[in-house]
Amino acid sequence: MKKMKNEIRGDSYRAVLRLPSFVVLLVGRLISGAGQILFSMATMWYILQLTESALAAALIPMLPYLIYAFLGIPLATISDRLPKKQLLIWTDILRAGIACILALLFMTGAMLPWHIYAANLLIAILGFLFNPATQTVIPAILPEPTKQLAPANALLNSSSKTIELLGYALGGILIALISVQSILFIYAVTFLLSAISIFFIRIPVTKVVKQKGVSGFVKDSMQGITFLFSRKILACCIIFGAIINFAGAPLHIFTPIFANMVLQAGPQGYGLLQSAFAAGSIAGSLLSGKYAKRLSLAHWFLISYLISGTSLLLMPMFPNLYIAIACSFLLMLGLALVNVPLVTSILLSTPEEKRGRVMNSMGVLMSGISNPLGLLLGGWFIETYNPSWVYMGIGTFVICMGVASLFVRPFREERSKRTQQQTSAI
Repeated sequence: MKKMKNEIRGDSYRAVLRLPSFVVLLVGRLISGAGQILFSMATMWYILQLTESALAAALIPMLPYLIYAFLGIPLATISDRLPKKQLLIWTDILRAGIACILALLFMTGAMLPWHIYAANLLIAILGFLFNPATQTVIPAILPEPTKQLAPANALLNSSSKTIELLGYALGGILIALISVQSILFIYAVTFLLSAISIFFIRIPVTKVVKQKGVSGFVKDSMQGITFLFSRKILACCIIFGAIINFAGAPLHIFTPIFANMVLQAGPQGYGLLQSAFAAGSIAGSLLSGKYAKRLSLAHWFLISYLISGTSLLLMPMFPNLYIAIACSFLLMLGLALVNVPLVTSILLSTPEEKRGRVMNSMGVLMSGISNPLGLLLGGWFIETYNPSWVYMGIGTFVICMGVASLFVRPFREERSKRTQQQTSAI
């Protein structure tokens, strides 16, 4: 019996997957994640057919980014103030209800474009209430979060990437085979299943600390940013991450162009590169989840940037599809290596009553602002520079950032501290 208990409390993936509460939460998130992909694809495709406007269709995937950038932190503040289990269940039920209403509008022929946009807006808002609550709950349902949080985060990240990889492929087939309203009902079912799964999870009551009034809400909202910048190592991670996200955002635009103009591989080549990106993310998450505690954050950032930057540099130097696939895999593996250790470190060091705000503040600062600005820069680059030069330029910049991290004091101090701890342990 004692041996069994020790196995369950281990920090391996196998041990974490033997925790019923975590497995139920993981499966629920996978099911609802697949439904979300179907919903986005179906509604975007419908708008494209209805309006014949690529811009009108592009607004649908852009809505979550805009809401996250402007409302992500206030929504996390609301999430931190509410009971987590009830919030998780009701946000799932409400999303299912919105999908059912949309499906009924389709069936009755009363659907208008603004209904699609309103539904996507409301679902995105509910999602940004749900996600911070999930991040608060995960450490609470693990018996030994200091040991088990890294593999748990890695499993959540890698499984969501797997669903994303499969979801877009299967989603295109489903949209071609069945009606939009049928997909909306499937979407509703996925969230109802998620809500039911959460109902059976024992979630401890988390501490809530809040200030009264509008000014109190604003002060509470700012606590996430304040917490991050009160710790020098986390502040450095945020700044470096935001700069890299800004520099790397144009790759979203340049990848299909690179596949077509440089590799001359067409849409099939572009699809293979995207698949390599997803596979690299999965591998990087699982690798860093297993070894998260072996290295400091500073070490993970250095390794991540050197692998990613070198991959970007090599792609245009050797314009071959198979080399590009390997480099794409390594690029995303490198970027994913730092995610699990960073998220785990922040969650473990953050008081539970602030976790939602801190995590959303990190997301907004690292990607919510820098990614849109980087995409705008990428649009200008398309008209001005050859894709090969852009890849080489971004790769060189990422490598330089990795080398620069060697000379940044908080990174240097943390590396030294970890080295001393390992020496003492020996």
